[in-house]
Amino acid sequence: MSRSVVGRTIVVIALAAGWIAGLSPLAWLSVSARGADTDLFALQQRVDRLEAITQRVEALSSIKRLQHAYGHYAELGLWHDFADLFADTGIGHYTQGALDREGIRSLFLKEVGGGRVGLADGRIYPHISMQPVVTLAADGQSAKGRWHIMAMLGGYERSASWSGGVYENEYVRENGVWKMKDVTYLPQYSGRYEDPGWTATRQAAPFHFDASRVGTPILDAPSSPRETTPPAVDTLGKRMTDLSARAQRLSDEIAVTNLQHAYGYYVDRQMWDDVADLFAADGTMEIGLQGVYVGRASIRRGLSSAGLAEGEVNDHVELQTIVTVLPDGRTARARGTDIGMTGPHGVGEAGRALWSQSIYENEFVKQDGIWKLRSMHVYPRFIVDAEKGWAKDAQPAPAPSREIPPDRPPTETYGIYPRFSIAPLHFDHPVTGRPPQYPEGTKPMPRATLTRPSSPPAVKTAGALASLLSATELSIERSKAYHASENLTTAYGYDIDQASNAKSPDILTLHQIVQPVIHVSANGKSAKIRARVFQMSGPSGGEGFWTSGIYEGASLDEGGTWKLSAMELHQIWSAPSRGGWARVTTSSRVPFHYKNPVSGRVPPLLLP
Repeated sequence: MSRSVVGRTIVVIALAAGWIAGLSPLAWLSVSARGADTDLFALQQRVDRLEAITQRVEALSSIKRLQHAYGHYAELGLWHDFADLFADTGIGHYTQGALDREGIRSLFLKEVGGGRVGLADGRIYPHISMQPVVTLAADGQSAKGRWHIMAMLGGYERSASWSGGVYENEYVRENGVWKMKDVTYLPQYSGRYEDPGWTATRQAAPFHFDASRVGTPILDAPSSPRETTPPAVDTLGKRMTDLSARAQRLSDEIAVTNLQHAYGYYVDRQMWDDVADLFAADGTMEIGLQGVYVGRASIRRGLSSAGLAEGEVNDHVELQTIVTVLPDGRTARARGTDIGMTGPHGVGEAGRALWSQSIYENEFVKQDGIWKLRSMHVYPRFIVDAEKGWAKDAQPAPAPSREIPPDRPPTETYGIYPRFSIAPLHFDHPVTGRPPQYPEGTKPMPRATLTRPSSPPAVKTAGALASLLSATELSIERSKAYHASENLTTAYGYDIDQASNAKSPDILTLHQIVQPVIHVSANGKSAKIRARVFQMSGPSGGEGFWTSGIYEGASLDEGGTWKLSAMELHQIWSAPSRGGWARVTTSSRVPFHYKNPVSGRVPPLLLP
């Protein structure tokens, strides 16, 4: 039988089937044609929804980057970059009043910078944003965010003071770029360093969110209208290739953030083997002016051989982490703030407690699918005696060790507080895309050599398209779960503040929950959480206390809304606010929910 006869026979059978079904011949042929395209129509709608959700998850990441950049620019007196974070019609509500973008630029340039970009020697201005709760509007074009702010103000041989409160901010997406629309600062406390505690300001800080929105930072995107003509596989395939790369970038940002934050927890407990294991085999470590240790074995040698002594405090709080994954997808950089509260137990010089603040600019490499530290470069900004404070003390950066000499001398020489210096920023401006506008004479960080990744194979079949689509949907859901879990964790701290302060209005309680390490399950339906308590408390005008603790918690997805399923607090120490941690007499080990992210090493205590 010829092919033409076979074809006519099939058509006749099809028409007969249509007649039996009660359809006219033309209607049956139309149904048959549409049936062949049904899967592609459904795939297109899934791609449309995925694109909308991806853009919304990117928005959460961009807003956090925007706010963290705000803190980094303020600390260094980069007032042009600071002001350029605002939208054209953006407003900042500060103690001086409501200011537009140019008013903000003028105010900080004059009042803090003394008429110039940067800070004068002897001036200190850490302005740290932490504890975000970010929720996106339904259309994905605007958002609101709540943050704690902590500022350390003053100058050497002049004054030292604390100031802090809450930011309730609004953000807007203009021409595809996220910007600050409305920044409202609501002070909560202030105080001179020489005083025994803080004075509560008690300005009301209304919440932009309720419990239902905390666990749903992104509302589901509306369905797109159905197209009238079937899409082409190659067209959908190109869109999916782009979406897959964007989803991977979001996942990588989270993995690098987790790695950097995990580093801080290992340093706290002086788990030096685990710290060294985070590095690539040829990694480097440069802390201050101590020189460069090259290779994992040398890095381990350069770390102290002793473990944490009873009563010793070695807390390193990792804050304002900004991660940039480079286009090759195999390298990344991270900048952040490290607040150190350190000191051995004892009296006199041996028991001196220290405050320190450092900036890290680290590089990471992805090897066999695992992110590792390629180079760590820590720039100390100040080291001061915690009893005296930054108005009366300024310690030099440690020099290279004679007992454990580095492999190379320091790559840079610079002064730390009371001298002003800038650790160059690796990232361009989140709004303008321009390099940082440094004070004259500042040496910028060398720009990374951008290597484009090799082009992924083209998606040629509906089956391949469906497979890539499913994998990318899961990846985006897991990234969305990370942000929902962070929202829940940090909102928990704000709820404790509200309950404590309502119960005891004369007691200041700021239960700041920071430095999350969040691991989302493979199916994207649950997560495990480790976070730090960085708490300030005490009667207003009376003796204040710092409290350090660790939360090990969990969250899960209940019908599209994320909720906490566990939050177990392990208090590590509590001590008077001014240098009291030198007199801590106990320290405890807190179980980890995760193994070492690079080596797989099991920590001394691992949660089931």
